[in-house]
Amino acid sequence: MNHGKFFGTTSMGERGQVVIPSEAREELGFQSGEKFVVFGGPRKGTVILVKSEIMNKFANVFFNTSKRFEKLAKEILDKTDAEMEAEEEETK
Repeated sequence: MNHGKFFGTTSMGERGQVVIPSEAREELGFQSGEKFVVFGGPRKGTVILVKSEIMNKFANVFFNTSKRFEKLAKEILDKTDAEMEAEEEETK
């Protein structure tokens, strides 16, 4: 399992800007002006950057899967309701 690579160090400037080392930008395909989603964890000092386009793709997959799940759940619930109504009719 590959857990990543160490690309060097960087520092934060007065305005909060951090420079991503050139080797990392080249190897990871980061372009000037590219947008990132920034995550931080409960462990102080941990920052994770994820390209916005990757997060958008993930969100699309998640919502498409969610829509399929909702459709399946609706079919199950509708079927269950219909079966319950049929059983109620039989007992009358």
